[in-house]
Amino acid sequence: MKIALVAEVKWEVREVCRQLKLKSIRPEDGVWGAELDGHDLRLCLSGMIPTIAKERVDRFLDSESFDLMLCSGLAGALRGDISVGDIIVQSEDPFLVEAAESGLTSSGIPFHVGPLVTVATPVLTPAARRKLAEESQAIAVDMESQTIAALCHDRGIPCLALKGVSDGIDDDLSPVLGGFEVVDIPRIALRVLRRPSTWGTAARLARQSYLAANHLGRGVWSTLGQIRQSPHLIKP
Repeated sequence: MKIALVAEVKWEVREVCRQLKLKSIRPEDGVWGAELDGHDLRLCLSGMIPTIAKERVDRFLDSESFDLMLCSGLAGALRGDISVGDIIVQSEDPFLVEAAESGLTSSGIPFHVGPLVTVATPVLTPAARRKLAEESQAIAVDMESQTIAALCHDRGIPCLALKGVSDGIDDDLSPVLGGFEVVDIPRIALRVLRRPSTWGTAARLARQSYLAANHLGRGVWSTLGQIRQSPHLIKP
């Protein structure tokens, strides 16, 4: 079986990187590889700019024949009962959902199964999130999962999204991220350094992102463990 894993940056799946001896396969495309109990795993680091990420994942999926895809990353909650650090699970494949539920339950990580909505620019305010929740009926928002799901659908590849919640529905991100169409870390860091009034918000967001990424990495690893044991998912 050949498993595709996509993450924006490596620290989102650091537990997978810690457990496996990943080797760089195609540095220009951010592709790494490892063997997992006789199965091939390929990790594509898509980056944080949606247009570039789509092109990179498109090339990644065309480069090899994959049996399934795990799309990881961070998301914002669109429901009040979803907390920072929870994991969002979405897939059209019930066996992939079952594998994720089993892995997350065994790891003690809170999770919610439901639809994600993908947007082109960050949704920063509580009012904007509530409006998006009403319009989309999604339980969380991100900037890549549905784009990647569509790429997989076109190729007949089952896709599972696992997203770590880094901000709650009532978090206001506009003091730090307002005005940025994409998450540009260097520019955001420069703004924060120049505006002491944002330091508290930035520190809180950093802590929340760390917690979400920590749970996400563990959740992806435990889900991979369930997948490689599932008779419904293993292919010769």
